[in-house]
Amino acid sequence: MDDQGSRQTGGLAVNGVSQRVLNGRRLLEYAWSGEPMTATELMEGTGLTRATVLSLCRDLVEAGWLRKVADARAAGRYVKGRPALRHAFCPEAAYVVGCDADEDVFTAVVADLHGEELSRVRREVRALRDPGLRREELEALVDAALAAAGVAGERVAAVVIGVPAPVDLQGASPPPDDDAHYWSIANPGYADMFQDRGWMVRLDNDANLGALYEAADGAGVGARSFAVLLAAERFGAGIVVDGALLRGTRGRVGELRVLDMVSGVDAPHGLGRRTRWEIQRMADAGLLAGELADLPPEDWGAEALLEAATRGDPVALEIVDRLARRLAPVVTLLTGLLDLDRVVLAGPFAASAEPLLSRTREILEASVVFRCPELVASTAGGDVILRGAVSRAVDVVRERALLD
Repeated sequence: MDDQGSRQTGGLAVNGVSQRVLNGRRLLEYAWSGEPMTATELMEGTGLTRATVLSLCRDLVEAGWLRKVADARAAGRYVKGRPALRHAFCPEAAYVVGCDADEDVFTAVVADLHGEELSRVRREVRALRDPGLRREELEALVDAALAAAGVAGERVAAVVIGVPAPVDLQGASPPPDDDAHYWSIANPGYADMFQDRGWMVRLDNDANLGALYEAADGAGVGARSFAVLLAAERFGAGIVVDGALLRGTRGRVGELRVLDMVSGVDAPHGLGRRTRWEIQRMADAGLLAGELADLPPEDWGAEALLEAATRGDPVALEIVDRLARRLAPVVTLLTGLLDLDRVVLAGPFAASAEPLLSRTREILEASVVFRCPELVASTAGGDVILRGAVSRAVDVVRERALLD
């Protein structure tokens, strides 16, 4: 039965979804890129009849998914004959919210359905440890981001929240155990937030969101198997093997507490935290000199260290060597277990990470045990989690378009 026949008879397709809705989804998916298209182009791209395309375009314009644009003659594409009407996808048909709910800092972004950022709001929550208060703060932050973007709550379709904790398919994190007590702080039941607003809510591990972004638009493109390594305060990895993101039953794939048992690493503490320790240790020993000696302690971070190393500062290079000797076993562990092609270092210091990556490559290439993977920095820097959250939120809307 063709699509017009289904419309007339009310025929049903998969799972009770009408053929007309399926056709509308097909057309909408083809038009989602936003490039204005004529009915002929939409016919060629979807395989639908002209009558169906024109009818669906009318419905989608009325619903706000498509808009009419200047005809082809006005756009300079025809010089004679009857001008062809063109339609384009409306990225303002709905909006999404992406959140990076880090243990110490919350950030929320509002974006349209092309992922274009409209607003960003950030708040320090380091001292906020009560789960209920953290939920309230995240909700207030989202409202502030919407106000900054001038977007009403009813225009939001989906929100995705990234947290520094394992997350299962229901959005829950495992109960706290040992030194992982912070999981209940990192994810105090965010999955059931915003339900009263009618938004689609998805919760995911922050490194997993980073991996989803890198796989689609970042440093993971072209690699069939890779890991995104978040390495600021704690090590954590989002892992893609044979093109699929690995999660596990409880969402614990990529949790690197096993580093407690890896010689030369000894703890899952990230490079940002380790940098502060190394600088403090040299200061206590009276060995801190050069650029780092001129910095106040509050600026003893990985970014300052790597920038000084880029300029050849001897003390900075010495600390970078120590960090590389700590990073190399982590890369070796991931690569040896999963046969990865690439490891992507992500985080706020990624843009200046080349001195660290270069020294780590030298250490890895000297090994006769494991093949050295490609080791690169994320081009998204500290935004990788937010970009992943926004991208996932847009995908959630695409997956449910016209079905609700």
